[in-house]
Amino acid sequence: MSVREINRKTGYSRNTISKYINGGKGGYNRSLETLSPKKATIRPIIKEWLIEDEEAPRKQRRTRKKIFQDLVDQYDYEGSYSTVKKVVREFKPIYKETFVPRYHAPGEYGEFDFGELYIDIGEMRTKVYLHAYQLPYSNAKFGYISIRATQEEMFESHKRSFTHFEGVPNKIRYDNLRQAVTRILKGSFREENQQFIRFREEFGYASEFCEPGKGNQKGDVEGCVGYIRRNFFCPVIKIKDVSELEGVNARLAEWCKSDAKTAPVPDTGQTVSQLFMAEKLELNFVDSHIKDVGKYTTAKANHYSMISVMHNFYSVPVKYAHQQVDVLIGAREIIVYAKTKEIARHLRCFQKQKQIYDATHYIELFKRKPYALVNGKPIKQLPNTFGVFFAKAYHQGCIKHCVSVLELLKTHSPDQIATAIELSMAYDTYSSEGVKNILGQLQTDYPKIQKLTQFKRPELKAIKIPSVDLNRYNVPIAQEKKHV
Repeated sequence: MSVREINRKTGYSRNTISKYINGGKGGYNRSLETLSPKKATIRPIIKEWLIEDEEAPRKQRRTRKKIFQDLVDQYDYEGSYSTVKKVVREFKPIYKETFVPRYHAPGEYGEFDFGELYIDIGEMRTKVYLHAYQLPYSNAKFGYISIRATQEEMFESHKRSFTHFEGVPNKIRYDNLRQAVTRILKGSFREENQQFIRFREEFGYASEFCEPGKGNQKGDVEGCVGYIRRNFFCPVIKIKDVSELEGVNARLAEWCKSDAKTAPVPDTGQTVSQLFMAEKLELNFVDSHIKDVGKYTTAKANHYSMISVMHNFYSVPVKYAHQQVDVLIGAREIIVYAKTKEIARHLRCFQKQKQIYDATHYIELFKRKPYALVNGKPIKQLPNTFGVFFAKAYHQGCIKHCVSVLELLKTHSPDQIATAIELSMAYDTYSSEGVKNILGQLQTDYPKIQKLTQFKRPELKAIKIPSVDLNRYNVPIAQEKKHV
């Protein structure tokens, strides 16, 4: 069949028919790139900007969006954003880095990282900080949340993680967080914070830090942050107030244990819990004597027997006034030491310029100046009942008894003593013996009146009260019935 005949029957051009007869391939192949005047105009500008950006800090380089906006502002560019992205890709191709999985021996490493998430406290959605821990060999996890990402909170969460894992890994890998690193030196060297060095030496582990911007070097715990956030904190947890945060942390720790029983470890055929049982044997011993952790500092008590710590003032026993003391700033408490002896412990105040008192610190001073009980600041921080009782005792001439009442704070809570004081005032009793007696009755299930055996006037012991024979009253009663 001739080319002409094929042309007549198919309608294809003679040139196309001839191409296929001579072995040509179908389809269209573009031999020249389509001309784009807009690309040609912006190409040299973008190239120049990208060369400039090579000298700029990594996080301050132009993005594709920024390049597009600058072209519009500076050169009245009228093309599309997609055209700009295509030109940028010619000089700066999108590159996704790949990594080699790292092997970890049991107990060799632990990893730590901070994360952020939100919970509802009352009616307010609040940002909190997740302290995430993971042992890379077994993938065992631990989580802890706090309102603040301070060094003291980090130390507290570390201590709890060691208790949770029942041991301490040989090394813990961090990024260059300010709670641990003071200065980044050349290579892998770091100038560590002195408080951090003291803490890790106390627990006996070494530190290792990632290169700046290389969070992948502790990739296990990076994924742990998201895993806990998605699985435990979704949906958003709701609590009434900050005091319930401790309960959330307890539930989170239990969840980590229960999740380990079912979570598989890739390429092992075992669960996290099964591998952890082997890894736990390789962890270092946790010193059970370490109960309090935090930052250490020193302070000098002033003439009010108070020390200044973190913009607030805390009381110490008056015998240490005008003396230098050691202070441990914990996540929740302020603990004061004279050499190695603990002399004061206060709940930490996170406001500023506040004065926090422990009234028992001033007992020795109150013994010498009992009238200070009426208007002293340490008394004002106790329940209001104490102030009312001391004021009434002052007018009753029993002010010296109040020091003994104050000493009860060493063994009872302020609320327990306040209840006893209220009952004592109801009976118009302002002696310390009366308050102690009532307090003793409140501590027993079946109150029983105890006979007083202590007398401040021993001469009264010689007075004997004769017993009364009630049978003698039966005679008048019988005579009265006769007359009736």
